[in-house]
Amino acid sequence: MGATRSLPFTEFPPRDDVIATIQNKYTLAVEPFDVSVIQIKGGHHEGLLQVRQPWIWGLSDEQKRALYNDLGTIVRYAFIDELLKRNQRVVVFEGKLPKWASDYMITGSITSVELNTYGQGTLEGFGSAGNYWEAEIVLTDIAIVHVSDGKTVWRGDLTKYCKLEGSPVKLDWTIFTVIANSLKEGTTLSKGVSSEHVGQILENSEADYILEPSQQNPVEIAARLAALDVLKLIYRPRTGNGEQTNAR
Repeated sequence: MGATRSLPFTEFPPRDDVIATIQNKYTLAVEPFDVSVIQIKGGHHEGLLQVRQPWIWGLSDEQKRALYNDLGTIVRYAFIDELLKRNQRVVVFEGKLPKWASDYMITGSITSVELNTYGQGTLEGFGSAGNYWEAEIVLTDIAIVHVSDGKTVWRGDLTKYCKLEGSPVKLDWTIFTVIANSLKEGTTLSKGVSSEHVGQILENSEADYILEPSQQNPVEIAARLAALDVLKLIYRPRTGNGEQTNAR
């Protein structure tokens, strides 16, 4: 990711005729996805070139934890919650599942979650990186098993992407903050603050960021989109031998 400025924002819920026809005739057993090998990636970007900012300055440790620490948990339970929102009967289990407990069993792993934020560019000479945030999740070895006969009706990987408007990470600097920090850093200002000074100061100083609350998280929406994909696979018409048509 990174060169995603031109991509459209993600529409959720999606306009999908298949989703609209999904019924609640099955009980789905979901084992919370394995996160033992999960990789968390991403970072904050600023400027017209969307330059990724070093971890050594910028977001505080508390802000980093708020953004990145629970992404695996968000994916696990947003996936389950979306099934519930679609009026599915859901059994959450760990370990062996009795055959009578459900019609289908869903298992898998989360191997990667990437979350990137792009600043709005409030500084002179420091243009907007787009003012959005995005996420990509990778779910691997997803298995949908028909419980009564033990047949796997679909197995594969799912990669889902989401882009939302309005980055929650805001650079809380005004031109006066730049001047103050430039003096603190010992920069000589003979003709005021220029674009070159802004770049120099940001490279050599700790910037102040605000982490704003938000109603939606792109990681959550990506997980919900994955849940809708799984529902479409379950409710897809099957051949006479019980296998799905057009299964990947």
